[in-house]
Amino acid sequence: MPILPKEGSIHIGGIGLTIFLILLGCYLRYVPNQLTDPRRKKLPPGPRGLPIIGNLYDLADSEFVRQKVREWHRTYGDIFYTKVGATDYIWLSSPRAVKDLMDKKSAIYSSRPHLPLAQDVASGKSRQLFMAYGQDWRNLRKHSHALLNLNASKRYMPSQDLESKVVLHDLLDQPDEFYTINRRYSTSVIMLATYGYRIPSFQDPIISKIFSVLENLSIMMAPGAFAVESLPGLANLPEFLLGNWRTWGKKAFAHDSKIWLELWEALKKTTDDGTAKDCFCKDFYLGDPKKNGIDDLLAAYTCGGLVEAGSETTATTINNWTLAMTLFPEAMRKGQEEIDRVVGSDRMPTWEDEKDLPYVRAMIKETLRWRPVNKFGMYHASTEDDWYEGHFIPKDSVVVLNWWAIQRDPSRYDNADEYDPSRFLNSPLSAAEYMNSQDPYERDHFSYDVHVLESI
Repeated sequence: MPILPKEGSIHIGGIGLTIFLILLGCYLRYVPNQLTDPRRKKLPPGPRGLPIIGNLYDLADSEFVRQKVREWHRTYGDIFYTKVGATDYIWLSSPRAVKDLMDKKSAIYSSRPHLPLAQDVASGKSRQLFMAYGQDWRNLRKHSHALLNLNASKRYMPSQDLESKVVLHDLLDQPDEFYTINRRYSTSVIMLATYGYRIPSFQDPIISKIFSVLENLSIMMAPGAFAVESLPGLANLPEFLLGNWRTWGKKAFAHDSKIWLELWEALKKTTDDGTAKDCFCKDFYLGDPKKNGIDDLLAAYTCGGLVEAGSETTATTINNWTLAMTLFPEAMRKGQEEIDRVVGSDRMPTWEDEKDLPYVRAMIKETLRWRPVNKFGMYHASTEDDWYEGHFIPKDSVVVLNWWAIQRDPSRYDNADEYDPSRFLNSPLSAAEYMNSQDPYERDHFSYDVHVLESI
């Protein structure tokens, strides 16, 4: 008598076969190839991937990938290609390539890729960070553009001065807690600017809520964490086949939106009764966002998005600088000597001193080059088929700005892994002024985004 598989194993085997056939069908249906589109023979060069998943494993390790992309830049040149599932990735690895596509052809490279989890479900289609170029994006841009400029940012300088003094006090009192101290500082500064709310200590309940949102954000942004982001065509399959991604996204949205809506509603109430402090959200609300097609959810996520962008990124930059001072004490000595010479010991540095502190200014630029907060920035998407230097760039490609390789290019930086502020002693202008330079190689630390704030 033959030994029959147990009922459970038949069920599992049937599910496995079904999943395989579904994935194979989706691969053949959604993954374009050279047989169906001969232009794909002209894709940029790049590392070979595995069937179906492409280069997923190459990109999954967020630490290891930093070295990978530098190797690929050296091997394949300033523009190279990878693939994850059905998604084409175009990597721009030189200032000239970034300038040619992201600036000169910004009309077709300024959108975002479709993210079924991160934007559609986990953000309720309301997080501007993930928002594709469209009507909602234009409404937000129109309504908030005048509020995010250099003159507006200057009114928050006193709060930055105050928080800087608090940081110094806290560091003297608890030097081993520098990581937490810097996180409180950055979050309090951005909360004062956004909501007019100061965070006096890391025990303030609001700070734990903010960092719980940031934790969800980091999960949904992790490369390869959710297959549906690389294979959007799978979004219509039963979610249990793909790790219950939709259930997780709904929970994240319920959690995050509750926090941002509570802050938004509280701001509206204090503004209406005349007790709100001057801040971005107050101005945003008084501008009547609904007349520009912005509902409460979109407004709440817009204001919350500023906190998301300005809290952890600033803290990470400061902590990266702290790391540099530990590893490269000579740079710290030169910076301290300059402050002692220009400022002295009887007062704190002020904004007016900046022009007389070229080495300290260069330290800021070098920190952003040496350890960019985000190795590849936010992904962009091409909205049309395009050609660049003989290479085909398909519509809906994810376009990655390879900051890590650009800012460690040995042809531009000697000893690129070393922290050396002297690289920028002859770069006295602001990041915004260099960003607008016609020569991309005049840039200081490198980034690009049509969403960039004027107040940079």
